[in-house]
Amino acid sequence: MMKRASILVFCGAVTLLVAEDPPKAIPLLDTDAIVPDTGEAPTRLEGPRVNPGLAVRGRVETASGQFGVSGGTADVRASLALQAEGERGRLHELLGLQKEAVVMPIEILLHGAPGDPPRARPLAMELRFTRDTYLLNVHVDFSRGIDHEQMRRAMWRGLIYDRSLEGVAPGGLGGPLEAPVWLVEGLLEADLWRRGAGDRQLYEGVFKKDLPFVVDEVLAMGDTTHARLDGVSREVFRVLSGALVMALLEQPGGRASLASFCGEVARFEGEMPILLRRHFPSLNLSQNGLVKWWALTLAKLADAPLTDSMSIAETERELDRALRLRFQLGGQMKQIPLSRHAEAGDLSEADRLIAIRSAQESLNRLSYRCFPSYRPLLLEYQELLVDWAGGEDEQVIEGLRLGLEDTRTIMEARALRGRDFLDYWEISGASELSGSFDDYLRLKRELAERPRVERDDPISRYLDRMEKALAPKGGR
Repeated sequence: MMKRASILVFCGAVTLLVAEDPPKAIPLLDTDAIVPDTGEAPTRLEGPRVNPGLAVRGRVETASGQFGVSGGTADVRASLALQAEGERGRLHELLGLQKEAVVMPIEILLHGAPGDPPRARPLAMELRFTRDTYLLNVHVDFSRGIDHEQMRRAMWRGLIYDRSLEGVAPGGLGGPLEAPVWLVEGLLEADLWRRGAGDRQLYEGVFKKDLPFVVDEVLAMGDTTHARLDGVSREVFRVLSGALVMALLEQPGGRASLASFCGEVARFEGEMPILLRRHFPSLNLSQNGLVKWWALTLAKLADAPLTDSMSIAETERELDRALRLRFQLGGQMKQIPLSRHAEAGDLSEADRLIAIRSAQESLNRLSYRCFPSYRPLLLEYQELLVDWAGGEDEQVIEGLRLGLEDTRTIMEARALRGRDFLDYWEISGASELSGSFDDYLRLKRELAERPRVERDDPISRYLDRMEKALAPKGGR
């Protein structure tokens, strides 16, 4: 008797369920598929519970036939279909792929309606097969709307599954199917940079600071661990994953190698560095070849282009560094800020010109990247330095300098006021939750569920007595 296999997927993790039933085709729009009848307790399954009697409303199919969207409302179905087809095209462009046949249809099923009680998980992925093909269902809880970033990750993960199943006979998958978190995040980040939408400042922050995660930790990151990371750690992980994928793309034949890597990675069960070296032979040049390419790519992405404007705070810091006089006095090299110009004493005009040379060069460089409204100020500082070098009266120089300081103070205050107004406008006009508060709520829930360690030391006993003494009466 042949066996029927149902593969249940949540965020890339795959569980194989086997029952002694004859194989039969499973409809792609089977709304009961997320809780298959295997004769085992459904509580062992990872997917959210879906009402078996739920009727699927409408269906939209993308131009390539890769994606179908069912349920929800017509506008949401159309929006998701357009997004899905666009994501497919972007992945193909990133990997240098031409028009390819669809190996595995992907059906996005929207369950519920806005205002319904939310399900345990907002998204679950389920892989099934018939005698002819594999079928991937992406079940989405529609009760709180659509998280398009989450959908984007699910679409790219499904496309990686699609490539990994090419040439694999339906039912012939011998092990788990899993798209590594670093690969999904890295591909998404590389696509952003390809389209000129990458955030360089995140890479600069990670590059300049000693932040967590080493190569092995990034490659071994699982979906459950990634979901429990705080917001900052997730951003760091995304940056490192993006730098890793872009480092692979820069290898000889990088796009073709990464495409073949994506065609094997989801069903590969060995060590990830082995698979990487198989598809990227140049990494075998040295034991730490991958780490070196990774670090070089991160440094390059963190390097600011000449046309990248600084913020007001950054401009102020660089301006303070630039406004310094450097001269020799009594056989020693002196360096003083412009505010202490009187300490330069009776330098000759030639020595004064030498003293302002470094400051003028720094102001010239700063003018390319400073906050745009500071450029007139930099010009005035250039003129002030020339006047000082020309022997202008110290009181006149000090008056001009204080005037420029006042202007900078006013500009900073207005910038802060503008930022506060924009924050107020965004908060008061927000129509949906940003999700930024989720990390705090998750931490609070974890602390509440974590058993409290009973302590019996003198300090703990004292604090317990103080807590009882100061607690409001009546529990209020």
